[in-house]
Amino acid sequence: MAKRKNPLKDLDAFLKQEAKNFVDPTSINPTENSETPKTQSGADDVVSEKMVLDYLANLKNSDVKAFYNLLKKSVELSGREASDNKMLINTFLYLQNKGNWKESIKDYWSSM
Repeated sequence: MAKRKNPLKDLDAFLKQEAKNFVDPTSINPTENSETPKTQSGADDVVSEKMVLDYLANLKNSDVKAFYNLLKKSVELSGREASDNKMLINTFLYLQNKGNWKESIKDYWSSM
């Protein structure tokens, strides 16, 4: 009997491996070579990119489920129907509920 594939598990393993190959987390500096975004009027934004990145990093360290939920909500705001958004939402649901990810994804999409 053939073994069933688990695409989300494969995706998780792939992303972890690729992250190790492409990025050295200690060398990332979000303020390097980045300009503060401007509003349409040309004034500095009230919230800088660094502030957002610092907030997200702190949230991930303190409450990883809330971190994934915030990212999921940001994707939902741009529309759930796009195929790449569906994949991102499913990925966040998987990461939030690794032990029961199938049920989590089923519940999420059946409630829409």
